[in-house]
Amino acid sequence: MSEHHLPPDSSEAHDEEEFGPSKSRVKREAHAAQALGVGLAELDADALDRLPITDRLRESVEQLKATRSRGAAKRQRQYIGRLMREEDIEAIEAALNRLDPNSPENQRRQMQAEAWRDALIEDAEAITRFVDSYPAVDVQHLRQLQRGARAESAREEYGKASRALFLEVRAVIEDGEANQEEGSDH
Repeated sequence: MSEHHLPPDSSEAHDEEEFGPSKSRVKREAHAAQALGVGLAELDADALDRLPITDRLRESVEQLKATRSRGAAKRQRQYIGRLMREEDIEAIEAALNRLDPNSPENQRRQMQAEAWRDALIEDAEAITRFVDSYPAVDVQHLRQLQRGARAESAREEYGKASRALFLEVRAVIEDGEANQEEGSDH
């Protein structure tokens, strides 16, 4: 009877360290990247502008949207898959999460903006705390919106001015988070 020698530890993690990722793993990742790239064709032009993608990928996605031939569309999807290999997949996914209104990140940002709006309406000094937290804000414009929303609140009306304040606060919060992410990348 011959004796078969097995490696002492043949776990997949050990194999990946020694030989690199398996072919099937590379293939799964490539298919996922292609699916992500093809999914970009469902976005409108404004959403595509807000994604960290190259011009080549953007043009390819636009071409896929315009393609009517089944065969040509298949070739375009494959080309997008190849282009996705050069893209920062994590950055694209993060940007897509920011665009998704149902993502936990957007839900948190929505609640944060509502809390700031309410504080700005109820407390005249809240503007100082907001400016300390978000120094890039246009203070004069924010004060103007705050005055309008406070006057609206005094009349027990909630509408246009309150909504404008909320939208400004949310935009400032989003810009602040985007700037923090850019700062941590460099």
